[in-house]
Amino acid sequence: MGLLPAEVPDIPEARSEIVPARLARKLAPLFGVPWESGPFGPLTWVSDYNKITLSEIARGAPLRTRGRAAKAAPVAEPGSWAIVDRVAVTGPGGSLPNEIPNATLNRFGPDTKAAVVLTATNRLLEPVVRAVESGMGLLVAADGSELPARSRLAAWAALVLEAFRTQPALVAAAIRARTIQRELLVDWYLPLAGGSAELPLTRCEVGGPHVDGGEGTSSRPRDLELADRTARLLGADVPGEVVDRLLRELMAIGTQRSSSHLWLNERRPGQLVVEALVPPTEQVDRYVERAGHLLDQDTGPGVLPRIPAAAELAELPVLARRAVLIGLLTVLRQVQFDAEERERTRAAIVPLLAAVAALATECLGPGDPLTVLARCRAADMTVHTMRHDRRNELAGAVEELMAQVERCIELAEEGVVDRGAAAEAISSANVEINIVRRTNAADAEAKLPPPAELDDWLRRTWAAYRRILQITRDWDQDSRLAVGHHLHNYASYLASHPDDESDLLAAVELFADTVIPARELYWKRTQSFLPLRQSLQVATRATTTLSRRAAEAGQHGQAVDWAERGYAWIRQALDDRETAELLARPTEPAAHFCLLAVPALLAAVESGLADAGEVERAGRLLAVAEDWVRRVTDGSEASYSHYELLADLRRRLDAIG
Repeated sequence: MGLLPAEVPDIPEARSEIVPARLARKLAPLFGVPWESGPFGPLTWVSDYNKITLSEIARGAPLRTRGRAAKAAPVAEPGSWAIVDRVAVTGPGGSLPNEIPNATLNRFGPDTKAAVVLTATNRLLEPVVRAVESGMGLLVAADGSELPARSRLAAWAALVLEAFRTQPALVAAAIRARTIQRELLVDWYLPLAGGSAELPLTRCEVGGPHVDGGEGTSSRPRDLELADRTARLLGADVPGEVVDRLLRELMAIGTQRSSSHLWLNERRPGQLVVEALVPPTEQVDRYVERAGHLLDQDTGPGVLPRIPAAAELAELPVLARRAVLIGLLTVLRQVQFDAEERERTRAAIVPLLAAVAALATECLGPGDPLTVLARCRAADMTVHTMRHDRRNELAGAVEELMAQVERCIELAEEGVVDRGAAAEAISSANVEINIVRRTNAADAEAKLPPPAELDDWLRRTWAAYRRILQITRDWDQDSRLAVGHHLHNYASYLASHPDDESDLLAAVELFADTVIPARELYWKRTQSFLPLRQSLQVATRATTTLSRRAAEAGQHGQAVDWAERGYAWIRQALDDRETAELLARPTEPAAHFCLLAVPALLAAVESGLADAGEVERAGRLLAVAEDWVRRVTDGSEASYSHYELLADLRRRLDAIG
């Protein structure tokens, strides 16, 4: 289940609320929202907004096409109905339960279908909207003051994104409906000439009676309240472009302009839904970068949030408690995602992460899906923050992270945690555990599981990751490219086994045939080079190792071939403008890049593929990494988790120079 699900309403007593509730009941199953107590039970469809008709919405189920209806014999008894091949059919004189008459639907406009879909969606998401409003109200700075505008924008965007990810088909349809309604509800303002001031205008004329001025009414809606109503929490004068940009970002999800991966899945017999793997940090950070200037020009340091006490959340509904926790984690992740803010808050953020994990357990209980995901994310961020310095105690955080990943897998396979959220959490956590396996765990005094034990665990959890994403070996190339963006971390894991040639070869194949092509397509469509650069730099780990192994085995030709492939990949990464900007400051992402680029460059030099100019470039790159290491360890370089690699590269450079 998703974290912010729509709720199919009961029929209210208030007359004005009856029709929206009836529409919501009809729309929900058509767009992947189960209504277990409805006439179709758990059955759902994933409808295309452009194809579904008003008649199907009125019935609450798809109709047979005219061709199929003309050829098919009646399959339902007179006066009854049945579901046949996922289509609702009726016998002579029959109808589906509580069909909505055309007269009721025709009250809505200007575009009837758009108005009906928007009205129904707003009713279905009303509990989610209230939860977002409650959650945003509790997000403040540690001193009780208001968080910076960009932090609030990030939290709001993450909550809207989570509502989308929970029911993608429904929210996507509502965004389309909102766009249509807003286009049609733009009125002309044409004053009558003085001599015609008394001319009676008819209902259908410009300026005639019953004009709503483009603001919309209950039967002529223009707002998607999930976004438009909650955006007011950002301030009274929030530009409409803030909402419009976010909704455009959401509509790109599932298309080739997004790195997210959406797919259809039958969760149980007849229940078709959209599963969504949407990396929230990447999505939200990109949005804030593009839209943040619309709120203010504040570029000051980030501010850590206050973690409320469990008692403050006790009276809130479950969805509101989840919204608070999602907002808190978003603000903390945004601070950590920024390279400079990460260094500034490295010590202060750890106790806050522990407090968020404890708050989730206390206010939601151990069985809630967000409790598991929040504890997993908090432990993930803690390990990431602390693992660079071997003087830090990592054992507790690593144990917690591994336990929550296992719990996440268990609940995902039980259907409690949805597949997309589980896959994102597992992939991110496995990156951290794999780095610990190769560095900190090699130190016997670290009190961590031995590297071989961690490796066995990683193989099991990566197998679970593939199961959860429902990846099969017989996927065609288009399907592999669709999910290829998200196989980077798995390919990186394979590339991290210097003593296993089969893993190294599998890594190169996965990078070359699937991950890099998928990320190249994404780069060409979005002009965002970061994901491609990350894959190019990590892929060279495998080629550099294979080149060294071949050289040690006396296979000079193969050694040169592997070095050449890695050299081509790292040059592609180095030649991009974004990489030059990255290397301008000694930050963690820059150091990570340099520690992968330098071995690839040295392998090219040692194989005769590159000249002394690349030795000089390797020296400059290594200096960037060394500057950051001194910064993160307060000058104690030997305590850096990758110190042996750093020292070995310096020795090799000095020997060549």
